[in-house]
Amino acid sequence: MKVLTGIKFAQTAGIAQVVFGFMDFIEKSKGNNLSIVAVNIVNQKNKTRKKTNTQKTSTISYGMDVPNIAKVVNNAKNLAEVQEEYKEVIEAYQKAIQEEKPDLVLINGTYFMPWCLLLAAERENIPAVLHYHGVLTKETQNWGKNQRKIFLDMERSFDKKNIFYIFPSKITKSVVEKEVFMHKIRKSIIIPNPVSDHFFHEEKKIENKNIGIVSRWAGVKNVRFCEELAQYNRKNGDKFIVNIITDLDKNGKLYKKLSKIVKFHKPKNNKRLASFYRNMGVVISPSHFETYGNVAKESIASGTPAMVNINMGVSETFNDLGLQDWVIDFGSVKVVYDKIDSVMGQTVNCDVKEKMKELYTPNKIFNQIISVLNSVA
Repeated sequence: MKVLTGIKFAQTAGIAQVVFGFMDFIEKSKGNNLSIVAVNIVNQKNKTRKKTNTQKTSTISYGMDVPNIAKVVNNAKNLAEVQEEYKEVIEAYQKAIQEEKPDLVLINGTYFMPWCLLLAAERENIPAVLHYHGVLTKETQNWGKNQRKIFLDMERSFDKKNIFYIFPSKITKSVVEKEVFMHKIRKSIIIPNPVSDHFFHEEKKIENKNIGIVSRWAGVKNVRFCEELAQYNRKNGDKFIVNIITDLDKNGKLYKKLSKIVKFHKPKNNKRLASFYRNMGVVISPSHFETYGNVAKESIASGTPAMVNINMGVSETFNDLGLQDWVIDFGSVKVVYDKIDSVMGQTVNCDVKEKMKELYTPNKIFNQIISVLNSVA
């Protein structure tokens, strides 16, 4: 069976980490007939096409002018006008489908690039599985009224009878049913994100005062809380060191302002992330909403306590692992700061890590996804 999917190279994006992890698993696994073609569309002036092959996976990279989504949505009256602006992107996906002749398309997320892949798959009448990473309506809730309407219409384009849905958490499915599609979803399954094996090989440094944050710099990630936490920490004599891995523009005013009270780190690959977690006293994930939230679970696997907001999919995993005390409300900086103080220096129980290995290894999770793909193709 051949599967075509879309990818994007981004070290601070959880979606990319899961997709690359899945491709690596397929390449190394034995005993299945699955192959993956990943299409990577890169924004550049010159039009290019390059294909690289390995035994079970291949990547097709298209270079083209990809319109800026913010500019497109700001100028568009409706979704049809957005579709017209991304005509070349849709056609590139369509051409890849025509050339590769996949049995199905695996769509990762609901943003504008996965949406373009959806439209291409529909034109070629190819069945699709949507791995529901990110609820677009939540991600764009701070945009203007017309822009929000366009993004809502974009996300509702994924409401199709011939699509099978993989949700990373129960909360994600519930939100999509109640706030986006406005009806129950029948063809679906809940499969949490995996945690890579190398995170379990780290041993946490107990004596430190480091707070770790790994996040895209976006409103839905509650980055305002990160700023307020750093300011509160400064007022309290820099009792802790706030460490942030993010994609914030280092030449911007905000980065320069915050660099005086936080320690910024460059984005890291998964293996280097494990060392980052190891050197933290506690990791926090204050997002207003996330379909899952890989960072917190990776931190736990590395032996470092993590605290997550109540509206994150990973909170369900924390509850299953007996870590309910680390699922908190990030409404008050002072309350969270005091909680950090009480958790700082603790370690993760070995039984918790062993249960994680049992439930969330790539082998277990990715085999579940393969079962879904086989059933749909």
